[in-house]
Amino acid sequence: MHPGNVINVSGGLLEQRNLTEQIIEHCIDQLLPRHRSLWIEVELKKIYPKENAVGYCQDDGGNMFTIEIDKMQNLYDFILTICHEMVHVKQNVRRELTERGLRHYWYGKLHTDRRNEPWELEAWKLQKKLANSFIRQETKWLVKDVKQLDKRF
Repeated sequence: MHPGNVINVSGGLLEQRNLTEQIIEHCIDQLLPRHRSLWIEVELKKIYPKENAVGYCQDDGGNMFTIEIDKMQNLYDFILTICHEMVHVKQNVRRELTERGLRHYWYGKLHTDRRNEPWELEAWKLQKKLANSFIRQETKWLVKDVKQLDKRF
């Protein structure tokens, strides 16, 4: 972890909190290797199915972010979700995605098509690559074994 970045994880089990911090550090190394001023608060909690999401990322301004992750997912989906939300952190830090009021701007251009959001397409595209690189580089697990685990941890 680069000095200067702060990651605080609350909720969930100790094992989930430790894993979350490792995943976020890996994502920072991959997506934002030169940044030293990130402040990321993560809350592991039960997100109810009616919310139609398993994670959220909020830009609090000044390189400060709040991320919520559904702690009830299986291991591989848990890793994927954290990686997905970290792509959104990257997008905000690099000012690829900006919000003014309720309007979203992608690379400075107003984007109004809610069915085809390019920031979500990028996050979906990169989440698997990041998750698999985390599993290969930072753990002793095999990707196929993690994918086969159906249990929640």
